[in-house]
Amino acid sequence: MRFLLAALAALLVTACSPDYNWREVRSPEQGYLVMLPGKPATMTRTIRLDALEVPMTMQGARVGEASFTVAVAVLPGDDPATRAAAVAAMRAGMLQNIGGTEREAVAVRVPVVDGAGAPLGDEHGVRVDAEGRVREQKMSMRAGFASRGDRAYQWVAIGASLDEEQARTFLDSFRLTPAVP
Repeated sequence: MRFLLAALAALLVTACSPDYNWREVRSPEQGYLVMLPGKPATMTRTIRLDALEVPMTMQGARVGEASFTVAVAVLPGDDPATRAAAVAAMRAGMLQNIGGTEREAVAVRVPVVDGAGAPLGDEHGVRVDAEGRVREQKMSMRAGFASRGDRAYQWVAIGASLDEEQARTFLDSFRLTPAVP
């Protein structure tokens, strides 16, 4: 019995890795909140999504070889067809980045909350599990994609040795909020 308790205690200690320092990160101007496993870095650049050139802001953190990133593309308007095309291009681009193929894609409802976290509804989204290779190294990707208003979103956990529990914590934490210009 003592051995079982010691083994359980050891398992609990290893399950709570000190490398993952989860914190809630809000981006009122981009319209989301998420849990990131470390201090975030942010950058904005112009990217090409299908036929559109748009600004994309990325905010994320790394733990070891794993990256956890939210990217938001600001679209030229609130047009459903433009949003759908942008999300499809983001999804295809992420797969191309890892030379990957989707193992699974599941439709999801992405919660929309107010500034205090109270539910306002939800938006359609998709969750993707993919595997690929970058420079001869195996790469795993767990990602979500959605859009709302004039924004297209992707939130991605990616790495050679991706911890599934940590990836799930990140993916499940993503919430859309009203964007405040």
